[in-house]
Amino acid sequence: MRAPVQTLSALCLVSLAGCVGTARVEGFTPTGPVSFLYSADTSTVMTENDDGAAEKLRRRWIADALQAHGMCAEGYVVDTRSFVSNVDGPFGNGGTILYKGRCASGVLLPRPPVVEKKREEKPVDQHVES
Repeated sequence: MRAPVQTLSALCLVSLAGCVGTARVEGFTPTGPVSFLYSADTSTVMTENDDGAAEKLRRRWIADALQAHGMCAEGYVVDTRSFVSNVDGPFGNGGTILYKGRCASGVLLPRPPVVEKKREEKPVDQHVES
């Protein structure tokens, strides 16, 4: 009798192991030397809202991906953020958020050249009063 109970419990544990997953489903593509496209899938746990804990996690993931690819050591800027739903109907939840960004070092505009103008010196009248 003991063997069937152990077998049943082992089967239950194995079936539950299939339920364990990760909320971090992402993609990263460098689109240039200082630009990138990052994607992150959403779910009921990782909602598409751009405020809150899920978005803070995704921003950390972007930084992790940039570091893993050796990009943007001085930080990054997200130029566009868009949500692409992959669900039909009003009750679905899920999709992909696309972030198009670039390295912060590429954001700085070059300083305009400094043009020095020479001022003409006017002769100073020297008056000697007596």
